[in-house]
Amino acid sequence: MRSPTRRQPSEAPEAVQARLSARIAALEDRVRRLEARLRLKVAVTGPSVEPASEPSVAPAARRTAQRAAERPVRARPRCPGCTLELPRGRRGESCVWCGFVFSAVTRRRPARKKR
Repeated sequence: MRSPTRRQPSEAPEAVQARLSARIAALEDRVRRLEARLRLKVAVTGPSVEPASEPSVAPAARRTAQRAAERPVRARPRCPGCTLELPRGRRGESCVWCGFVFSAVTRRRPARKKR
């Protein structure tokens, strides 16, 4: 814990300005990325009301996003020992990541679909 009587050393104004400029640039970059994600999400779900000032997403990108949304994503098989996703292809006798022997456990049934 710091002593209340001990004074903090003040930073040079140039250092403060540089630190704040870096933080502002990082925040602006984050806002740009979030806006791009939002545009993609709107393209997938379809806009309810599209603002006039906002540029629309290209039709090719919208079709690609719609195709991706239509395809159900199947969960990749995971190792019961380390819970990492197993690589594509034929499954061997043991996990390629941790060496867990699959015959040590019984195979789980797939989860039922929720209604």
